[in-house]
Amino acid sequence: MKPQKITNSLIFSGLLLTVMLTSLQLVAQTTTIKEELIEFKTYPFSDPNPVPEINRIYPYFYFHGYTNDAIQQKWKMVVLENEFIKVYVCPEIGGKIWGAIEKSTGKEFLYFNHVVKFRDVAMRGAWTSGGLEYNFGDIGHIPTCATPVDYTTKENADGSVSCVVGAIDLPSGTKWNVEIKVSPGKAFFETKASWFNNTELPCTYYHWMNAAAKAGDDLEFIYPGKNWIGHGGEIGNWPVDKGRSINWYKNNNFGSYKSYHVINSYSDYFGGYWHNDDFGFGHFCDFDEKPGKKLWIWGLAPEGMIWEDLMTDTDGQYIEFQAGKLFNQAANSSTKTPFKHKEFAPHDADIMNEIWFPLKETGGMVAVSEFAVLNVSEKENKQIIILSALQSINEELRIYKNGELLSSETVKLNPLELYETTINLSGNENLKIILGDNKLVYTSNQKNILVDRPILPNINFNWESAYGQFTKGLELEKQREYIGAKNAYQKAIEKDAGFLPALNRLAQGYYRQMNYKMALELIHQSLAINTYDGEANYLLGLICRETGDITTSKSGFSIAMGDIAYRSSAATELANLFLVDQNWNKTEKYAFRALAFNQYNLDALQTLALVKRKLGKTDEAKKVLNRIAELDGTNHFQRFENYLISDKTTDKELFLKGITNELPHESFLDLAINYSKKGCNEEAVEVLKLAPENTVVNLWLAYLIPVNKELYLNKVLNQSPQLVFPYRVETAEILKMFLAENPH
Repeated sequence: MKPQKITNSLIFSGLLLTVMLTSLQLVAQTTTIKEELIEFKTYPFSDPNPVPEINRIYPYFYFHGYTNDAIQQKWKMVVLENEFIKVYVCPEIGGKIWGAIEKSTGKEFLYFNHVVKFRDVAMRGAWTSGGLEYNFGDIGHIPTCATPVDYTTKENADGSVSCVVGAIDLPSGTKWNVEIKVSPGKAFFETKASWFNNTELPCTYYHWMNAAAKAGDDLEFIYPGKNWIGHGGEIGNWPVDKGRSINWYKNNNFGSYKSYHVINSYSDYFGGYWHNDDFGFGHFCDFDEKPGKKLWIWGLAPEGMIWEDLMTDTDGQYIEFQAGKLFNQAANSSTKTPFKHKEFAPHDADIMNEIWFPLKETGGMVAVSEFAVLNVSEKENKQIIILSALQSINEELRIYKNGELLSSETVKLNPLELYETTINLSGNENLKIILGDNKLVYTSNQKNILVDRPILPNINFNWESAYGQFTKGLELEKQREYIGAKNAYQKAIEKDAGFLPALNRLAQGYYRQMNYKMALELIHQSLAINTYDGEANYLLGLICRETGDITTSKSGFSIAMGDIAYRSSAATELANLFLVDQNWNKTEKYAFRALAFNQYNLDALQTLALVKRKLGKTDEAKKVLNRIAELDGTNHFQRFENYLISDKTTDKELFLKGITNELPHESFLDLAINYSKKGCNEEAVEVLKLAPENTVVNLWLAYLIPVNKELYLNKVLNQSPQLVFPYRVETAEILKMFLAENPH
């Protein structure tokens, strides 16, 4: 019996030790998130230009003045940290990630600028270098890149911590968010970029994540691919172009700045490595979510190097490694290349998940996953294999040569620990390495990586044909050049009066201009060609909704649902029409249909939550609101609806505290107008009564509260017009109505 007791005691002791070690490991892997005020030497920018600039960024104003005289200023930073990395997020400067540090070395894998130096670079002028900035909308360096955005922080159930930043892109009406997440036991941070077109029309599509890293002669750029393209037709070979190994920073000491979009590989990673530091940086994302891989270099000639002093004081020159949804950042000149502009469909959504990580003592990388980084290098006719864990792994590592298993070994690593082995392999032999159940896969066979996508335009394409003019118009429309687009569509119709796609797009242009009569005439021409055309029926629904012909509007949306391209958006518009009718059952039915074809349709989710509350199904409404919060972490609708359900002061304060952006009145207006369009004027009034004092807010209150119309209109007339830039179609309709009543 004694031996059995001893055995049980040992088992108990072993279990106790395991529990203790597990507990210690959990403590060691604790993540933290906190807000700090960090003082920076700051070179500020001027007050906004009070004169509106009627262009592609209206209603935003421009900042024209910059200085070389610095001040000391404290900036709010949200700091996310685990045992491996530390990430700084600045919600007051575009919500950008200000920098990221690998803690064991203290080295930056995202450039940390130790001064805040605003310079005239962005769409509105003001811009700062370094870190990781987000671009959504039309072109790079978006209107919110240097001003406060909405943000929230949270501690997640899995022990991770997140900061979510977001804003409305006012010219397009789209909404974007980026969730920055640091998890316990992982040597990387994640970003989840979510972008929602909550409007009824297509709009320009542009999305890139621009990360910065320090420049240096020892910096090698690790970008899988065999070609590079520019913004508008420039092409070259990668990594060796015209005899230069341009994948090394030092070899780009010719010409002007460099903008390499590296293409023609099916790969999900890229980054760089400083060989003198034995340290690097990397990005990983599923190819379908981010096929674009761009390298930006200011240029090593004086015209580029002057930006070192313009953008920082002591941190040195930097480069940018950028991840995008498209192969390149299309410019006007991209139109005649294969790499055209793209548009964001109405009521569509895009959600992209990425990881950003440091490389430590690997010498580079040839394969990446969320579990590990692999590098294979050659030395003295031997292949050196190095595996670096990005999170704890305990997996079988199998190495194959010419399809035959060469070795198999269980590898146990903590994050950033290395496994190294060496094998003999001649130049014509194929190497394949697999970690676990395909948790990381590498092959030296380039046929499994490289592709052959055309990079030159089709010389036989006729730009003067009807389709050529239509394509030109479509390209201009995707760049917010609506007048030029309209002219091109008209030329297409002159060449072919029955060219249905141009008729539809021309009608859409007139719809944007609120010329509903002309828009309807053109749509009738389209429907006379094909009564089932999805786009024509969708536009019929939009136009007739505005003219008050609701029956025809419902008919148009219903037929448009027969086209998969418009099924979700048309169902969304039908749900909203039935919501205005207070037909709760049909509202619910069509909201569900919209979500059946696009589960991320944010407007449909908001309509569903609203109708659930109207039906008294508050528990179901809360579930939908929770889903909205998961998708859109800075969503004001879900916070306000939670307040309407609970009627608690704390929920009202949570709603108000969530609006921290540069132009808070626009957030209140956006929410209120959304309610009003859905027939919920009482909710719209309640929102606007909480809004900061503003001329356009008072204009809307005059419209929504007829008994107090004169009170609010007098406020409007007595307020300063400075920086009052009304731009919404809905506001224009109200102005037209009030001007008709009183032209003075």
